[in-house]
Amino acid sequence: MKQDRAVTLLGVLTIITALLAISVGRYIMGGVILLLAFGIFWNRGLGRFNDRSLYEKVIRTDIDIADLYRRLENMQTPLGRPWIAQHKGFDGDSIVFGPSAYKDCVVISRKKGDLDIKHLTLVDNIIRKEEDEYRFSSFVDPKETEVTPEHYAKFAGLKLASVVMIRHLAEMIEAMAAGREPEIPPELDVSEFYYHNSSEGFFRNSDGADVLEVKNSYHPFEARVLDTDGNEMASVMPRSFNGKGVVIDSAGYDMYADGKHFGDISRYKEGKREGFIADTDAGKFTVTIFPACMRANISCNYMVEMDGELKAVIGGSPNILFESAGYCENDLILSYDEDYLVLYAALEIFIMTLNKKFLK
Repeated sequence: MKQDRAVTLLGVLTIITALLAISVGRYIMGGVILLLAFGIFWNRGLGRFNDRSLYEKVIRTDIDIADLYRRLENMQTPLGRPWIAQHKGFDGDSIVFGPSAYKDCVVISRKKGDLDIKHLTLVDNIIRKEEDEYRFSSFVDPKETEVTPEHYAKFAGLKLASVVMIRHLAEMIEAMAAGREPEIPPELDVSEFYYHNSSEGFFRNSDGADVLEVKNSYHPFEARVLDTDGNEMASVMPRSFNGKGVVIDSAGYDMYADGKHFGDISRYKEGKREGFIADTDAGKFTVTIFPACMRANISCNYMVEMDGELKAVIGGSPNILFESAGYCENDLILSYDEDYLVLYAALEIFIMTLNKKFLK
């Protein structure tokens, strides 16, 4: 993608600048610039690549593509069932999930002693048989499609769904590589899609129907979820503010449902994981932040889990410009368990309200 290539180009230019500085005797300056270049490539994916890349995982294993396909071929995903093609960057067959209407594919290929799982939208790199050409005939044409909050949320949702797929496919393949027999589910990461656009204030489903109403502001603090008749269903309120009205995180938060106290929310940090713990009457939910999804222009991403099981993914664009709506917040939720939909909406509106303090 353009963003990835731009970061790589910036890193290369930084290295060239460092070498030029060293060549004229400015060793300290050159060393500082080289450290900067190292930081750019580290965050681009160099170093601990598997941990840092949202879009690609590399697994050392001798599992054969044909054998892996036999295990996965009946599994339904957000990008459909897998099929066999080839990829210009790899030798032999590849397993392909997709493409989506926005050209999203997740492709598993072999490169020497590794299996490579990656997300891509450059569909011209997929070498397919004529009988599979139909899969590439229904793309959304950006020149003929108005960029509305709803369309953009669907576009971004498929990027997030692909990231989650890569994570879970990697976990299954790593288990196989370790000699275990992981359960291959009939459905992997198939979810219901919802989005919230702050210019209209409603939480809508994939058909565009109003499901819930949401209200939020930072001054005064408000994060509420209502039904479509205007009756409050859930809310979150900070326990303490400083003299300027800024939330004091360390005091925690209270969650309410139907007017009664429903649970406590607190920040957590364990090693490289951080986010929120929502200890509620319905169970304890871990709401963990994960890196910004550059390909979808969303930066407030959280996975909602209970007892290690993924329940939802929240993605947020806190200040994005649309011709039809101006600058607005535009968020999405991928729901993997509909029993907790109001809770997901409450968490989404609460987290995005907190992030308003960073907006000018």
